[in-house]
Amino acid sequence: MAARNDLGWYGKLPTAGDFLHRRMPEGLIDSWSNWFQLGLAHWHHHHDGTTDPFSRAPVWNFALPATLGVQRVQIGCLMPSRDRVGRAWPLLAVQSVPVSAWHPAQLAISGEWFQELGATLNQSVQQLHSVDWLEQALRGMSPLSLPDTGRSDIMDVIGYQDLPCTLAWREVALHFDPLQYISYWWTNQSDGYPLTSHKHSGNLTAQLFSQLFHPAAGLKPGRHGLYPPMFE
Repeated sequence: MAARNDLGWYGKLPTAGDFLHRRMPEGLIDSWSNWFQLGLAHWHHHHDGTTDPFSRAPVWNFALPATLGVQRVQIGCLMPSRDRVGRAWPLLAVQSVPVSAWHPAQLAISGEWFQELGATLNQSVQQLHSVDWLEQALRGMSPLSLPDTGRSDIMDVIGYQDLPCTLAWREVALHFDPLQYISYWWTNQSDGYPLTSHKHSGNLTAQLFSQLFHPAAGLKPGRHGLYPPMFE
Protein backbone atom coordinates (compact mmCIF):
# COMPACT_ATOMS: atom_id res chain seq x y z
CA MET A 1 0.00 0.00 0.00
CA ALA A 2 1.40 3.39 -0.99
CA ALA A 3 1.65 6.42 1.29
CA ARG A 4 2.02 10.16 1.06
CA ASN A 5 2.88 12.88 3.56
CA ASP A 6 2.62 16.30 1.94
CA LEU A 7 0.20 17.76 4.47
CA GLY A 8 -0.38 21.47 4.18
CA TRP A 9 -1.59 23.66 7.01
CA TYR A 10 -2.88 27.19 7.46
CA GLY A 11 -4.27 29.42 10.20
CA LYS A 12 -3.23 30.94 13.50
CA LEU A 13 -1.58 29.69 16.68
CA PRO A 14 -1.79 31.21 20.18
CA THR A 15 2.00 31.49 20.24
CA ALA A 16 2.29 33.53 17.03
CA GLY A 17 1.07 36.91 15.90
CA ASP A 18 0.28 36.46 12.24
CA PHE A 19 -1.20 34.10 9.67
CA LEU A 20 0.83 30.94 9.21
CA HIS A 21 1.01 28.39 6.44
CA ARG A 22 3.17 25.58 5.11
CA ARG A 23 2.82 23.64 1.84
CA MET A 24 -0.44 25.40 0.93
CA PRO A 25 -0.65 27.02 -2.51
CA GLU A 26 -2.02 30.54 -2.63
CA GLY A 27 -5.23 29.54 -4.36
CA LEU A 28 -5.99 26.97 -1.69
CA ILE A 29 -5.27 29.44 1.10
CA ASP A 30 -7.53 32.02 -0.53
CA SER A 31 -10.47 29.61 -0.74
CA TRP A 32 -10.26 28.77 2.97
CA SER A 33 -9.46 32.33 4.06
CA ASN A 34 -12.49 33.71 2.23
CA TRP A 35 -14.76 31.25 4.01
CA PHE A 36 -13.17 31.96 7.39
CA GLN A 37 -13.66 35.71 6.91
CA LEU A 38 -17.27 35.25 5.85
CA GLY A 39 -17.97 32.90 8.72
CA LEU A 40 -16.36 35.05 11.40
CA ALA A 41 -18.17 38.17 10.18
CA HIS A 42 -21.45 36.27 10.41
CA TRP A 43 -20.43 34.90 13.81
CA HIS A 44 -19.64 38.33 15.28
CA HIS A 45 -22.90 39.74 13.93
CA HIS A 46 -25.01 37.03 15.55
CA HIS A 47 -23.03 36.54 18.78
CA ASP A 48 -22.46 40.14 19.87
CA GLY A 49 -18.79 39.98 18.97
CA THR A 50 -17.90 37.32 21.53
CA THR A 51 -15.71 34.40 20.50
CA ASP A 52 -15.96 32.36 23.70
CA PRO A 53 -18.25 29.67 22.20
CA PHE A 54 -16.04 29.62 19.10
CA SER A 55 -12.98 28.75 21.16
CA ARG A 56 -14.80 25.77 22.72
CA ALA A 57 -15.85 24.22 19.40
CA PRO A 58 -14.66 20.71 18.57
CA VAL A 59 -12.01 19.51 16.17
CA TRP A 60 -13.68 18.58 12.86
CA ASN A 61 -12.71 16.09 10.18
CA PHE A 62 -13.77 16.97 6.66
CA ALA A 63 -13.94 15.60 3.14
CA LEU A 64 -14.50 18.15 0.36
CA PRO A 65 -15.19 17.22 -3.26
CA ALA A 66 -13.23 18.66 -6.16
CA THR A 67 -16.16 20.83 -7.27
CA LEU A 68 -15.97 23.75 -4.85
CA GLY A 69 -13.47 26.00 -6.61
CA VAL A 70 -10.41 23.81 -6.00
CA GLN A 71 -10.00 21.02 -8.52
CA ARG A 72 -8.72 18.53 -5.97
CA VAL A 73 -10.32 16.44 -3.25
CA GLN A 74 -9.47 17.85 0.18
CA ILE A 75 -9.46 15.83 3.39
CA GLY A 76 -8.17 16.94 6.78
CA CYS A 77 -9.01 18.56 10.11
CA LEU A 78 -10.21 21.98 11.23
CA MET A 79 -10.45 23.54 14.69
CA PRO A 80 -10.83 26.92 16.43
CA SER A 81 -7.67 28.81 17.29
CA ARG A 82 -6.42 32.35 17.84
CA ASP A 83 -3.28 34.43 17.57
CA ARG A 84 -1.06 35.75 20.35
CA VAL A 85 -3.37 38.68 21.13
CA GLY A 86 -6.53 36.58 21.11
CA ARG A 87 -7.95 37.25 17.64
CA ALA A 88 -10.04 34.24 16.64
CA TRP A 89 -9.16 32.31 13.49
CA PRO A 90 -9.35 28.60 12.65
CA LEU A 91 -6.41 26.25 12.25
CA LEU A 92 -6.53 23.84 9.34
CA ALA A 93 -4.49 20.90 8.07
CA VAL A 94 -5.34 19.45 4.68
CA GLN A 95 -4.22 16.75 2.30
CA SER A 96 -5.30 17.45 -1.27
CA VAL A 97 -5.59 14.65 -3.81
CA PRO A 98 -6.10 14.94 -7.58
CA VAL A 99 -9.38 13.44 -8.73
CA SER A 100 -7.43 11.11 -11.01
CA ALA A 101 -5.65 9.67 -7.96
CA TRP A 102 -8.73 9.37 -5.73
CA HIS A 103 -9.83 5.86 -4.80
CA PRO A 104 -13.30 4.89 -3.50
CA ALA A 105 -11.70 3.12 -0.53
CA GLN A 106 -9.53 6.07 0.54
CA LEU A 107 -11.74 7.34 3.35
CA ALA A 108 -12.53 3.87 4.68
CA ILE A 109 -8.86 3.23 5.51
CA SER A 110 -8.08 6.72 6.86
CA GLY A 111 -9.59 6.60 10.35
CA GLU A 112 -6.29 6.45 12.25
CA TRP A 113 -4.82 9.19 10.06
CA PHE A 114 -7.72 11.53 10.89
CA GLN A 115 -7.40 10.72 14.60
CA GLU A 116 -3.68 11.46 14.70
CA LEU A 117 -4.05 14.64 12.68
CA GLY A 118 -6.86 16.02 14.84
CA ALA A 119 -5.02 15.18 18.06
CA THR A 120 -1.88 16.93 16.78
CA LEU A 121 -3.73 20.13 15.90
CA ASN A 122 -5.58 20.12 19.20
CA GLN A 123 -2.39 19.62 21.18
CA SER A 124 -0.66 22.47 19.35
CA VAL A 125 -3.43 24.91 20.33
CA GLN A 126 -4.34 23.70 23.82
CA GLN A 127 -0.74 23.27 24.99
CA LEU A 128 0.45 26.51 23.37
CA HIS A 129 3.09 24.91 21.20
CA SER A 130 5.29 26.80 18.77
CA VAL A 131 5.09 26.91 14.99
CA ASP A 132 8.17 24.70 14.79
CA TRP A 133 6.59 22.15 17.12
CA LEU A 134 3.48 21.88 14.96
CA GLU A 135 5.51 21.64 11.77
CA GLN A 136 7.71 18.89 13.15
CA ALA A 137 4.73 17.03 14.61
CA LEU A 138 2.88 17.04 11.30
CA ARG A 139 5.97 15.95 9.41
CA GLY A 140 6.45 13.16 11.94
CA MET A 141 2.94 11.79 11.49
CA SER A 142 2.35 8.46 9.87
CA PRO A 143 1.71 9.30 6.22
CA LEU A 144 -1.72 8.95 4.70
CA SER A 145 -2.11 5.41 3.44
CA LEU A 146 -3.27 5.12 -0.14
CA PRO A 147 -5.22 2.16 -1.50
CA ASP A 148 -3.55 0.16 -4.21
CA THR A 149 -3.81 2.16 -7.41
CA GLY A 150 -5.11 -0.80 -9.38
CA ARG A 151 -8.90 -0.71 -9.53
CA SER A 152 -10.88 -3.92 -9.42
CA ASP A 153 -13.53 -4.23 -12.12
CA ILE A 154 -15.53 -6.52 -9.87
CA MET A 155 -15.35 -4.13 -6.90
CA ASP A 156 -16.27 -1.20 -9.14
CA VAL A 157 -19.44 -3.09 -10.07
CA ILE A 158 -20.49 -4.40 -6.65
CA GLY A 159 -19.13 -1.45 -4.69
CA TYR A 160 -16.77 -1.02 -1.77
CA GLN A 161 -19.47 -1.03 0.91
CA ASP A 162 -18.32 -4.29 2.52
CA LEU A 163 -14.72 -3.24 3.03
CA PRO A 164 -13.69 -2.72 6.68
CA CYS A 165 -14.14 0.95 7.64
CA THR A 166 -11.90 2.66 10.19
CA LEU A 167 -13.99 5.84 10.38
CA ALA A 168 -16.41 6.54 13.23
CA TRP A 169 -18.91 7.84 10.64
CA ARG A 170 -19.27 5.11 8.05
CA GLU A 171 -21.61 7.13 5.83
CA VAL A 172 -18.84 9.38 4.55
CA ALA A 173 -16.82 6.37 3.41
CA LEU A 174 -19.85 4.92 1.64
CA HIS A 175 -21.29 8.01 -0.04
CA PHE A 176 -18.59 10.64 -0.56
CA ASP A 177 -18.29 11.44 -4.27
CA PRO A 178 -15.37 13.62 -5.42
CA LEU A 179 -17.36 14.89 -8.41
CA GLN A 180 -20.56 15.84 -6.60
CA TYR A 181 -21.21 18.88 -4.40
CA ILE A 182 -21.67 17.44 -0.92
CA SER A 183 -18.96 17.99 1.70
CA TYR A 184 -18.86 15.87 4.85
CA TRP A 185 -17.94 17.09 8.33
CA TRP A 186 -17.69 14.98 11.49
CA THR A 187 -16.11 15.46 14.90
CA ASN A 188 -12.62 14.07 15.36
CA GLN A 189 -13.37 12.95 18.96
CA SER A 190 -9.71 13.16 20.03
CA ASP A 191 -10.77 16.18 22.14
CA GLY A 192 -13.52 14.32 23.96
CA TYR A 193 -16.48 15.55 21.92
CA PRO A 194 -19.05 12.91 20.94
CA LEU A 195 -19.60 11.98 17.32
CA THR A 196 -21.49 14.72 15.51
CA SER A 197 -21.83 14.95 11.74
CA HIS A 198 -22.93 17.32 9.02
CA LYS A 199 -23.50 17.08 5.30
CA HIS A 200 -23.43 20.30 3.32
CA SER A 201 -24.31 20.90 -0.33
CA GLY A 202 -22.61 23.54 -2.42
CA ASN A 203 -20.15 26.26 -1.52
CA LEU A 204 -19.09 26.63 2.10
CA THR A 205 -21.37 29.18 3.76
CA ALA A 206 -21.45 31.39 6.84
CA GLN A 207 -24.28 29.24 8.20
CA LEU A 208 -22.13 26.12 7.93
CA PHE A 209 -19.30 27.93 9.74
CA SER A 210 -21.66 28.81 12.60
CA GLN A 211 -22.90 25.23 12.84
CA LEU A 212 -19.38 23.85 13.05
CA PHE A 213 -18.03 26.41 15.48
CA HIS A 214 -20.92 26.53 17.92
CA PRO A 215 -20.55 23.56 20.30
CA ALA A 216 -24.31 23.08 20.67
CA ALA A 217 -25.13 23.42 16.97
CA GLY A 218 -25.09 19.70 16.27
CA LEU A 219 -26.67 18.49 19.46
CA LYS A 220 -30.36 19.07 18.75
CA PRO A 221 -32.54 16.25 20.09
CA GLY A 222 -33.45 13.68 17.47
CA ARG A 223 -31.11 15.06 14.86
CA HIS A 224 -27.90 13.27 15.87
CA GLY A 225 -26.02 16.25 14.52
CA LEU A 226 -26.82 15.32 10.93
CA TYR A 227 -28.03 18.29 8.94
CA PRO A 228 -29.64 18.06 5.50
CA PRO A 229 -27.86 19.52 2.47
CA MET A 230 -28.05 23.29 2.22
CA PHE A 231 -27.63 25.59 -0.74
CA GLU A 232 -26.87 29.29 -0.76
